[in-house]
Amino acid sequence: MLKLALCMTIIGASVAIGISLSSKLSQRVEILSQYMKLLEEVSVRLRYTGDPLAVLFQDNFVGYTFLRERPFENQFQEMTRRFKDVLLPIDIRLLDDFARDLGAGDSESQLQHIRLYIKMLEERSKEAREDLKSKGKLYRVLPLSAGIAVAVLLI
Repeated sequence: MLKLALCMTIIGASVAIGISLSSKLSQRVEILSQYMKLLEEVSVRLRYTGDPLAVLFQDNFVGYTFLRERPFENQFQEMTRRFKDVLLPIDIRLLDDFARDLGAGDSESQLQHIRLYIKMLEERSKEAREDLKSKGKLYRVLPLSAGIAVAVLLI
């Protein structure tokens, strides 16, 4: 009876690990999509209002509050670091580069900068969707299979 309970616990833990790994892939797709939407909204606001960056990015999907007194780059990086468990290092580096170079020129050059990074985020998002499609099922099935194998060995 104790062995059966242990086997069920192992299988249950394996399923939970698989679901957790798979959900990170879908979260990455969602976060990259949210960043693209944010940049598109900021692009429109910049074109028509010309407000400072802290104001343009105020209504973001994270609810992060930007302050005018602090450097925008640091604040944007703090917002991005909230997703360090989900985003890949290359995604974070791309967003850091975006924040570092934004605000360095006139409105038109900033709009071009935003459009460029939207395109790069679209590529990253497409790659994330492909990863989800190809690896998502694997991440759910592999831990389950390993859990079942360990359970069989214990019996």
